Formats: sequence, C-alpha cells, structure tokens
Amino acid sequence: MNYSIRILKWFTQRDDQLFKLREAETIRRFWRAFFTLMVLTVLTYIWTAWIGLGTAPLSMNMNELSGTEYELYKAWFIIGRIAYGLLLFVGVLLFAPLLFWIMFGLPYKKIMVIQMNVILVMLLERITWIPLMVYVGLDWYVSPFSFGVIASYITNIEWLIYFFGAITLFQFFIIWFQIKCLSYLSTSRKGRIITGVTLWHLTLWAGTAALTHYDTYIVHLLTS
Repeated sequence: MNYSIRILKWFTQRDDQLFKLREAETIRRFWRAFFTLMVLTVLTYIWTAWIGLGTAPLSMNMNELSGTEYELYKAWFIIGRIAYGLLLFVGVLLFAPLLFWIMFGLPYKKIMVIQMNVILVMLLERITWIPLMVYVGLDWYVSPFSFGVIASYITNIEWLIYFFGAITLFQFFIIWFQIKCLSYLSTSRKGRIITGVTLWHLTLWAGTAALTHYDTYIVHLLTS
C-alpha cells in the first residue's frame, strides 16, 4: 500500500491517516514535505527575528551603539535565529524519530511523518508570538498561552522563566498528538510511550531555556 503525505489532513482525518500510514509499505512525497517544512522553519525564524522578537537585550543597549553596530548585531541575531530554527528542525524531524525508533521499535520514516505534523504546530505557535510582540509587547516566554507569565511572578531566575515559558497549550496538544499516534502505531505499552514522550519534551524545554539564557548572555557580552 502506498501512502502519500498530506499534512493538513492529519488535523481533520487523523484516524484515517493513521490507518493508512500503519498499513503503508511505501511513502510518497516524503522529501517534498521534508524540505518544504525546512524552508518554512527558516522563513518563520527570519520573520520573527526581523520584527525584533527576542531582541530585548540588544534593544536595551541601543543608545550605546552606532547605527552600523546595531544593524551588524541585528544581522548576527538573525543568523543565530536561523541556526536555532535549523537546530529545532533537526531535533524534531531527525533526532526525536531516532529516539522513538529506539524506544518503541517503529519504522523511522513513519515516525518522521508524525513529527512533520509536530513541527507544523510548533511553527504555528511561533507565528502566534508575532501579534503578541507587535501589538502587546510580550516576548515568547510570557505568552498568555504559556506558563511563563506565572513563573515570572514567582521567581526572577531567568532559566526557570524560559523553561516554563516553553510549556504552552500548543505543547500539550503536541504531547497528546504524539502519544495518540505512537500508541496506535506501536505495540509498546501506553505507559512506556507516555513516559518516553514526556521525558523528551522535558529535555526539549530545558534545552530551549538554556539556549535562550545563553543567547541573552551572549548579546549582553557583545554589547557591553
């Protein structure tokens, strides 16, 4: 049986898509979907960086910089965001399937199809940050969809605020989606799948917090 990737149908016909994917012997349009999502990831991070999302540490020192220096730092910031976007893409589309393949014994390529839907949801989440930043002035880690706002009232520790800021309603949907799909495709116990998926996301949130923390530190270092 041939399965042709149509990502949007996963959000309206999930059970049908899962059945077709489980029975599939070959997967069509795989690399087209892979590279399309990679381009979308890069463009999303260029867009968010261009409008200044995450440049608060740089903006605070703007008066101390010449116009040329500020534009240079902004260019490096955009390059860093592109690299971060690609790192996220690799983690979600390549490393996570490898991890799930090891833990649950599923075909690697089929897990990648599941993860293509995950990366799309993550990009949609990042797009929601844009109006929040432009019209409300909120950075991503204090989005109303996240726990970052609550954390900012409890602690001043930046890493913890970034960590809880990475925990969002979108992330809860992704966890539910992954558990649902992997449980359907795998013969592993559901408890094992829940544990594996949850640990992966805890690691991802911690990594996001660490990268954001050191990204802020580097910007302070460059502008000091």
